[in-house]
Amino acid sequence: MEQEKEINKKEKSALDKAADWISTGMLILCVLVFAVMVFAVSYGVIGRYLPFVRNPRWTQELGILCMVWLCFLSAGFAIKEGLHVRMSIINYLVPKKLASFFHGCAYVLLLVINGVWVVYGIQLMQLTKMAKMSATRWPMSIIYLSVVIGGIYGAAMSVYRLMKGGF
Repeated sequence: MEQEKEINKKEKSALDKAADWISTGMLILCVLVFAVMVFAVSYGVIGRYLPFVRNPRWTQELGILCMVWLCFLSAGFAIKEGLHVRMSIINYLVPKKLASFFHGCAYVLLLVINGVWVVYGIQLMQLTKMAKMSATRWPMSIIYLSVVIGGIYGAAMSVYRLMKGGF
């Protein structure tokens, strides 16, 4: 019995390390995307008010693109840390085991939703691969790549939360 508990602790420890490693990589990516967004928006604003700074069209497009990427990438981190929107009143209205069951159902639902993001994100990427953004001339599919990557990350973190338990 003791050996089984130690094996489970080691597995959970490895699971926690893997989730932390993935999340660290995604957070680094989010920080880089955020830095690009701040630069693009700041440059665009400065270009509007200072006559000697040129205001290119790509600043607004790049800022919006970065915001979309941040939304989808950060959703997985919210799942991992339990920061997503949920009804905490359930904890006070129903017995603890039932509340835990409901929270587990929420992670199953999040897994399904993230799976849908991946499937339909890939389809949208295929449909928009020939279309170009107006200012940067980048393929429109780059927007939907964020849906796919965010969906994979969110699904992985949903599985992590389900395996970890203790909702």
